[in-house]
Amino acid sequence: MILDRYVLRHHVGPFLFAVITITFFFVMRVLVDFLGLFASRDLSPFTIAELFALSLGWILALTFPMAALVAVVMGFGRLAQDSELDAFHAGGVSFLRLLAPVIGASLVLTVALVYYNNVVLPEANHRLKTLTADVRKMRPTIAIREGVFMDDFDGYTLLVRRLDEDDPNVIHDVTVYVRDPRDPTRTIHAPWGELIPENGGDRLVIRLHDGEIHEVDKSDSKDYFRLAFKTHDLIFDDLGTQLERREEDLSRGDRELSAARMREITHELAGEKAAQADSLVALAGQGIDDFREQVARALATGTPRKPGSAEILSGSRTLLRKLRNGERAIDRKQRDINRYDVEIHKKYAFPVACFVFVLVGAPIGAMVRRGGAGVGGGLSFSFFLVYYMASLGGEKLGDRGIIPPAVGMWAINVALGLWGLYLVLDRDSRLPWRRRA
Repeated sequence: MILDRYVLRHHVGPFLFAVITITFFFVMRVLVDFLGLFASRDLSPFTIAELFALSLGWILALTFPMAALVAVVMGFGRLAQDSELDAFHAGGVSFLRLLAPVIGASLVLTVALVYYNNVVLPEANHRLKTLTADVRKMRPTIAIREGVFMDDFDGYTLLVRRLDEDDPNVIHDVTVYVRDPRDPTRTIHAPWGELIPENGGDRLVIRLHDGEIHEVDKSDSKDYFRLAFKTHDLIFDDLGTQLERREEDLSRGDRELSAARMREITHELAGEKAAQADSLVALAGQGIDDFREQVARALATGTPRKPGSAEILSGSRTLLRKLRNGERAIDRKQRDINRYDVEIHKKYAFPVACFVFVLVGAPIGAMVRRGGAGVGGGLSFSFFLVYYMASLGGEKLGDRGIIPPAVGMWAINVALGLWGLYLVLDRDSRLPWRRRA
């Protein structure tokens, strides 16, 4: 028990360090993705924090397996660097015995991640998708630009020739063109005006001062109207710059469902696919019977038609078109089944990677006696990159039905697991007291 705690203590620090570092890296990536939304929408700090918090759902699902690999490489690397592994070997403690508490911790982490991937992650992904859709529905915050015709206001085109240098809400040399085909051509000009946002920015009043309204009747250009004003307000309501959360629930994608729910869906899809296949077989049989009847009727008249007659070929073409459409529908069902099956296996394959990474990372870390965190982190990143690319390739092949979804998602786990087991057993077989003289 003391030995177990001692070994685990060497892994806690690197694990926490890796979790924080990797999470920070992914958060920076999320920040880059959301930067355009943050810059163009008037989002509250709470909404921004909520977007980041919900993004942690998928981030942590990737972070923990990566952190487990980093921790075991660095942990056993430190033990090897301090010659503690040699001391344990000399005392008769096998490498597999030293690895036992880390394997136990990885299994606990695996079970926790399976629960996380089936309960927490789907809900976080769904809420993130819903909130992102609501944010994208918001109209960008209207920014008045100097010397640019702006069509951001319904029915109006605004031209501001100069912005005030001291007050951003004061505009100079303003021209407003009214865009309404039912009304006379109307132009409003004022030497200066004010921007007065109301209702949290969802309502804007443009108050023009000391200007004129010019109006020309479209049917009679000689009918000209001019009105001078001291102040004139243009009011724009419901600019859509405020976040409105939808009440109805968006449909859930495969990454927003638990494995149990996806199994139910694949069972339903398999039933629909079987029913469509039976219908297709029946349609083909009926088509063949109809074709035989047409040929028999033609022969019975005593004046058989040519094999390429329009009547016979028309029915054949219709049958072939229906059969092709039915075949495409069955293929679509199978692709949907494959896609859900891939996601089901992914919810278990990625957590099991924690255990696989321990088998691979421990003997590799023990080989790296020098280099410290830099070498350990570099090796861990390289192995995870290989794992991730192989998993991504397996996912694509499984989605397309080229290989079974289970093979696509589990092949890299099995391959790395067997290799890691070989490295562990091989290291024990090369203990100093077992070497031949």
